[in-house]
Amino acid sequence: MKIENIELYYLSMPEILDEADGSQDALIVKVEGGGLQGWGECEASPLTSIANFICPKSHSAANPIKNSVLDKELNNINDLKKIIHEVKQKSLMIAQTPHTFSGIEVALLDLLAKKESTTIYSLIGHSSSQPKIAYASVLFGNNPQDTFKIASDLKKQNFKAVKFGWQNFGLNFSQDQEHLVAAREALGNEIKLMIDVGAIWGTDIEEASKRSKIFKDNNITWLEEPFYTDAYYEYSQLSSTSNLPLAGGESCHSIESAKNLINYGKVKFIQIDAGIAGGILAGNEICNFAEKNKVQYVNHTFTSHLQLSSSIQPYASSTFSIYAEYPMQLKSLAWDITENHITKDHNGMINLPLDVGHGMKINQKALEQYNVDVEIFVNKKQLF
Repeated sequence: MKIENIELYYLSMPEILDEADGSQDALIVKVEGGGLQGWGECEASPLTSIANFICPKSHSAANPIKNSVLDKELNNINDLKKIIHEVKQKSLMIAQTPHTFSGIEVALLDLLAKKESTTIYSLIGHSSSQPKIAYASVLFGNNPQDTFKIASDLKKQNFKAVKFGWQNFGLNFSQDQEHLVAAREALGNEIKLMIDVGAIWGTDIEEASKRSKIFKDNNITWLEEPFYTDAYYEYSQLSSTSNLPLAGGESCHSIESAKNLINYGKVKFIQIDAGIAGGILAGNEICNFAEKNKVQYVNHTFTSHLQLSSSIQPYASSTFSIYAEYPMQLKSLAWDITENHITKDHNGMINLPLDVGHGMKINQKALEQYNVDVEIFVNKKQLF
């Protein structure tokens, strides 16, 4: 089977708000070959990635991704690995490449799995798909009262775990404590509570350490992204001095950066996005490395259910890595991208679809409804 066509769809809400919500726009990938279609999603700035896909060559290590994928043979996993290698070698010096290619890799795996009439997780070596504990992923409220209400509502929905994040948490100690107390009080003692601070402390170990006691008092399952992703020293210092379980990795753009965060950052949970880290095969390799080092693998997903399915595939059969991020505050765009969705059962668990590929059906109407009209010309020649 030859890769005959690749199309990128830039989708957006009518207005992009200045808030920590990645579901406001999207870059969807379609690949075609052998009479089949594969679909993927890049967790990336859409226009930047489109440019990365079609840009004129700058030199031998700064080529457009398109040239390394289109018209290539795709008959097995080894063919895909050859494409991955070529993309890395020929587009190495374009920083956006991992983000752009991640969505393409997902689409290629979806295409290959459809050719083989199997699921992606089976194609990459998983014997089954095990249910995961869905943790409701939400932003902190505007005040502790809002946080209490959000937590109360999620408890009523039978979630067994909830993660609160961002919304300026980490700037004011007293307010942070009030938010934590409100969340824990509303959830009770049985529901897991995770906290995501969105790297708000940069590399400031002292500021992060100030909150160690209030995190422990409210029995958090993990503290996520206290620092920048590559602040390995700071992660390791906070881990050793506070004994808090740390999580991170959503910004890891390679297998190597994830391994470094595990080895040197001493995280207990590595959170990988299939639309950022290189795709599903990259996630699978990271998962194997993490679990060998007694670190739990967790998907990162704050966009569509296409991305949700893609990011769970790498650890589908694992019984050691048990949590799955489940976005709860999606904009209509992210929800509408797929016709079907991954639903939580009454026990608070989710599982992958059993259909071929990643099991998600693309909503063609959404591709039209949210489409951003983009044309790119270079020297009067239209490249996109």
